[in-house]
This record gives sequence, structure tokens and C-alpha cells, in this order.
Amino acid sequence: MEANLNGIRVRYEDVGEGPAMLLLHAFPLAGSMWRRQIEALRGHYRVITPDLRGFGGSDAPPGLYSMDDMADDVATLLQHLGVQRAAVVGLSMGGYVAFALWRRHTDMVAALALADTRAGADSEEGRATRETNARLAEEQGAAAIAARMIPNLVAPTASQALRDELQALIVANALLGIAGALRGMAIRPDSTPDLPGIRVPTLVIVGEEDGLTPPHEAEAMAAQIPGSTLVRIPGAGHLSNMERPDEFNAALLSWLPRAGVA
Repeated sequence: MEANLNGIRVRYEDVGEGPAMLLLHAFPLAGSMWRRQIEALRGHYRVITPDLRGFGGSDAPPGLYSMDDMADDVATLLQHLGVQRAAVVGLSMGGYVAFALWRRHTDMVAALALADTRAGADSEEGRATRETNARLAEEQGAAAIAARMIPNLVAPTASQALRDELQALIVANALLGIAGALRGMAIRPDSTPDLPGIRVPTLVIVGEEDGLTPPHEAEAMAAQIPGSTLVRIPGAGHLSNMERPDEFNAALLSWLPRAGVA
């Protein structure tokens, strides 16, 4: 499905019936990274999975994509679909977008699941690395980004089939999208001050072997969100939903009714 929103064409899936769930994908992937979650959730929920601007089948306009831009895109998508409130699941970059959505469109967020992400802003070193990677994408293409990133996205024990799936997802993205999102993530604000004010049910998920946003950061984040639930997934790296989908799905499906999303 496609919709023209905020001056760009946004591709999305909208399946199932019931309370709405919005799944926000990681960098540099697309909404299809959630296919195992869609299968598990669609029998109970209305599951909406957009390709964020610059990724998958959505347009990749030139320039920097702030997390606020992406949050406004998905808020407009929800309005387009007649959804007033949704449980929002964001992994990695999707978590950054979820924080922006919470700040800018608080009334649309019924519950939050923050997976393999962090509240803090980038360090100076982190911002420099994002710029290096943006230039790498522009100069050498998406395959160079895939080669650099995949070893850090999954645990060492991840299968070759999963690595091949990630390769295909990454190289299908536009270079403008990869570079624009990298530069947007680099300037995102620190969301740590927002954590104590999050007053919706919140689940924090982290892979035990996540080296990019490690478990100690997830623990610190959960400790600052009132009443939040923390789940650590053994054997998973940064993309815990793809590496250990059964465990990830079980965490969601057991938390959602307790969060009042049923």
C-alpha cells in the first residue's frame, strides 16, 4: 500500500484487526524486517508497518531526515488510516523515531516498546562515524554499508541465511535515504530527560549480545521509565526481533494485554 504524505510517497503494510500497533524499523532496513512479528500479531492486532522515508518502497528525497521528520510522517500515516492511538514498537532507529513521536504526538501513543535502542544522543565520535558512513554510502554504495554494518547488527552465531536477508534489505535502499537517515540520527536530541515523563505502559527489549546498544544501557533506560518492563533475549544481538523472533514475539504478546492493549 502507498500514500502521499508530507510531500513524499510512503509505502506501508496494514494487516489484521483489533487494537492498532505501529512497528518502526531499524537502520538501514525497511518495514519487511518485521515480517515474523506481523505473522505473530496479525491475528490479534491491526499491524501497521511503514517503510520510513528513504527506505524500502518509500521516497528518498535529498537532504537530512530528522527523527522529527520521520515521526511526523508516521503520525500523518496514522491519521490517514483513521488511527487515533497505537501501541508503538521501535527498534534501534525506530526507537529514536518512537521517542520523537512521543514528544510531538503524545496523544497518539497508547504504549511503547523500545527494542535495542538508546535514549541518549550521539557522542562526538558517534556523530563523526555517522558522517563517515554517509560518505561511504554516497561514494561506494549500499553494499559497502552492508559489509560494514552487518557484523555489528547480529550476534556472532547468526546464520548465513539471516545475514543474506540483511544484505538484500540494505542494498535495496536508496543511497540518499541511507545518507539522509545517518545525518538525521547524528543530530537527534537526548531523549533521556523524557524518560521519567513517559506515562504509558512501556516495554524495553534488548538482545543479550547487542554490542551497539548493550544491555546495561537498556537497564538504565528502563530504570528511569516509571513502571516499565525489561526483557533480555539470550543469544540475540542488535536485531533481536530477527535473530530470536519467537522470544521477541513472546515478550510482546505477554506484555501487550498487561499494558491494556488487547
